[in-house]
Amino acid sequence: MARFADALESNPAPSALGDVSLRYEPSMLIGETAKTRTWRPTLAWLLGIVLLLSAVGAGLLSSATTLLAIPVLGGGLVLLVAVWLERFEHAQRRFVANFGTVSLRLDFASRISGYPQTLVVLFDDVRALELVAQADGQLCLLVDFEQNGRTLREVLVAFIPETQRPDAERLERVLRGAFGLGVPPADSPAFSEESTFDPG
Repeated sequence: MARFADALESNPAPSALGDVSLRYEPSMLIGETAKTRTWRPTLAWLLGIVLLLSAVGAGLLSSATTLLAIPVLGGGLVLLVAVWLERFEHAQRRFVANFGTVSLRLDFASRISGYPQTLVVLFDDVRALELVAQADGQLCLLVDFEQNGRTLREVLVAFIPETQRPDAERLERVLRGAFGLGVPPADSPAFSEESTFDPG
């Protein structure tokens, strides 16, 4: 089998697919989403502070507990939402297919708390890899795997436009072959090189 670098040189892969950027290290394929910053957490922080300042003003002008309770509770709730939004915005979804250790690392945020989580799945524990249509007509690449006796599903790549379908199908074939779900294509990575990738 050709070495990974030779395979990539003869059949270069895209540097981006859907919502992830793809990069290749010796014996590794890394896909990760960009870190984004929107106005939503900032707006939530400002609104929460305004509500708490309103509570202080209401406390100075009146001793009615109802007038104090509404902005205090509202401000506290909005600040909790701001913290939750910031967690999600700082979280980065990433997958690392390590052909040397035959394992798939998945970095993602918990759907409820927003805390970052990491799972390492052996290729042998992957049960399915599927390119499916999203509700908006774009495509996403999903992986099903066994973890602690349960079958779980995670998104590897989302928001793939139809124009990138050939690249998505190629990535699917490479990963299916690596996971033992199909015959590896001729341009799959070799497993013999060491990586300098630092997941940081």
